[in-house]
Amino acid sequence: MDRFQKKLWLFFTIWFFIGLILVGFSLLPPWLEWANAVFLFASGLYAALYLWDALPKGRFIIPVIFFGSILIESIGVHTGWPFGTYAYEADFGVQLLGVPITIGAAWLSVMGASLAFSRRFPFRFNTVTLVPLFAVWLDLAIDPVAANVKSYWIWQDGGFYYDIPIQNFLGWYGTALFFALLISRFEQQVTITALERNNQYLFLMLHTLFGLTAGVAGLYGVTLISLLAGVTYWLTQGGAPLAKSKQKQVG
Repeated sequence: MDRFQKKLWLFFTIWFFIGLILVGFSLLPPWLEWANAVFLFASGLYAALYLWDALPKGRFIIPVIFFGSILIESIGVHTGWPFGTYAYEADFGVQLLGVPITIGAAWLSVMGASLAFSRRFPFRFNTVTLVPLFAVWLDLAIDPVAANVKSYWIWQDGGFYYDIPIQNFLGWYGTALFFALLISRFEQQVTITALERNNQYLFLMLHTLFGLTAGVAGLYGVTLISLLAGVTYWLTQGGAPLAKSKQKQVG
């Protein structure tokens, strides 16, 4: 398993830096659009490996996040709740319930990366408190790029933040809170591993990809929001060691 994790992380890292140039600077040719799906599945799988490690008694939560997010997104597409009224424009490949299955992988990425990043803040109930907020933080970078720059989906209702309805972010918070409550029920405090550290990097990498793409397109507010992730990581350099010592005391 360790060898697979290392090879997957190496593959994803290489794929990320290639995508950072091609997607960030709008150089991705139409015939290579399938690379987006590979990126999402690779990041989702790596996040799932982290959740598998962090939730030894709650591993069922991984498929719950994957299929549950697709179900919630399907409800959203057909009813306008909880995210607002929108429609997918890009062809993301195979669909389930009218939703690209890559959405399930994307939510695994968001939840795994947000959980790992939350552990830089070693205080009680940090999973329930921070993970939903970090998920919304990621969407503040993802949605303006996906909707306004790449036109992966189109919002029918506007909003003050790059013409995205506030309902979308409330829906993201509620969905992430539901998953975070499940995770908090079964998570184990373990010694910091490469999986957790790399998923913290995943949080930063997602912000880097969407922040750069936004900046190139002139959405500088999004870039600023993404830069704050790097600043937060730097300011919490002592958080991970502190969490580690705290976990050893619990054990």
